[in-house]
Amino acid sequence: MVKYLVLSDQDKDLLVKLHDFIYLDSEFIVEHVLTNYYGKPAVMHRLRTLEDAGYIKSFTVPIEFATKPVNVYTLTMFGVEIVEQIQGVVKWNRHWTTRIAPWYQHQLMLNRIVVCYQNKASEYELELKDWIPESRATWQYSKDKPDVIKPDGLMIIGPKGSSQNFGLFIELERSVAKRQNTVQKTIRYNDFLNRGQETLDDYDIHVCFEAPVTDWRVLFIGGNEPNSQKTIRDILSVETIEKMQLNIPILVASRGDIEKNPFGDIYIDVLKDPKTKKEL
Repeated sequence: MVKYLVLSDQDKDLLVKLHDFIYLDSEFIVEHVLTNYYGKPAVMHRLRTLEDAGYIKSFTVPIEFATKPVNVYTLTMFGVEIVEQIQGVVKWNRHWTTRIAPWYQHQLMLNRIVVCYQNKASEYELELKDWIPESRATWQYSKDKPDVIKPDGLMIIGPKGSSQNFGLFIELERSVAKRQNTVQKTIRYNDFLNRGQETLDDYDIHVCFEAPVTDWRVLFIGGNEPNSQKTIRDILSVETIEKMQLNIPILVASRGDIEKNPFGDIYIDVLKDPKTKKEL
């Protein structure tokens, strides 16, 4: 049974973020969402109130960066309806509500990466102008069924007040990234970004970007330095083994480097020599 509550701006922000990220853990919510409350106990009390009223649902599960199981939250279908009232459109799979998806830990890591960019951008006179989750960023860009891009997410970053922004497709690699998966993703991005401006305009219509995009890049994020080096070799094999020419900006960085400073000299431009680390 649902119960209507008077929602604060931060309550609404929490519901919208749960829609965009699907899953948020309690520590993330304390640090980055419900920040107006005095301490973690007050935040947990508000989360219980929202859950008892039927807006959100929690699962107690283990996560990689915690020593014991924690609460991971998602929207109920009632919560999805409220988000639709807040922002006008929603895209949701009810299975995310009924049981926690196997990829929840991957999503929790991705959440923290997005926040790293968001928090650090102002130091470089930049801002994260839009975050598009996988559910909205996925797109079949031609009539051929295999022609689908499915990033883990898409960031739009640029100077404040400027229309000169770049879109950054995010691929957060699993602990074991298979060559076949990396190769197929690379081929799809290369094909998509070489289709011309009309295809990019159609993609804008599909996603509805909050800011214009004038440049595109693809970023593969490895769990550690050895994984990043393997990803680079796998991407380069598209030209040496698959005999396909690549001509799009493809960057690789490690998760650890991004967490320290996502706008530092941490990115390897895979198709350029020498392969020294540089800024975005």
